[in-house]
Amino acid sequence: MSNAYSEAAARPPVKTRPVKTRYDGVMLFLHWSVALLILVAFVIAQGRGLVPRGPERTALMDLHRSLGVLVLALVALRMVWRAVSPPPPMSADTAPLLLFAAKAGHLALYALMIAVPLAGVTMTQAHGHPVAFFGLFTLPTLVGENHAFGDTLEKLHELFGTAIIVLAGLHAAAALVHQYVLKDGTLSRMLPWGNR
Repeated sequence: MSNAYSEAAARPPVKTRPVKTRYDGVMLFLHWSVALLILVAFVIAQGRGLVPRGPERTALMDLHRSLGVLVLALVALRMVWRAVSPPPPMSADTAPLLLFAAKAGHLALYALMIAVPLAGVTMTQAHGHPVAFFGLFTLPTLVGENHAFGDTLEKLHELFGTAIIVLAGLHAAAALVHQYVLKDGTLSRMLPWGNR
């Protein structure tokens, strides 16, 4: 018994990683950048009718498409970073139903952040127009010209675009409820100025 005790005492303590309580700086940057880009792209899409048809509206929609492609690239990077640096766990006393809702909501947001720009790019190409990224280069053609298919993709793009704004609004509302009603600090984990 004494030998076992002395052997255990002689072993160095096992180092464990501290449990993350906040998202890291890379994830904070990606989260808020994507959120802002989606909001700006949505506002441009909704306000395009206020700009007369012509070079100005074309430039505005080129900006809208470039922002969408940038969102797609940042979401891909975010998914890779999430695998490398997993997010902090939710509070241990979070109800199973809330955990399920959070996971389902995040999964739906990721799916839409991919589907919206992809539908936009393929819709544009199906209507016979190239998609340039901020005038730097033109994206490879994913679909050939097919106006009927383009019209279907346009409806999907608009539907998914509305869905992502609604879901993002619910996501923000849920974060506020967690922070100020449940008081579990969920929102603080994602704010750049939150407690460290």
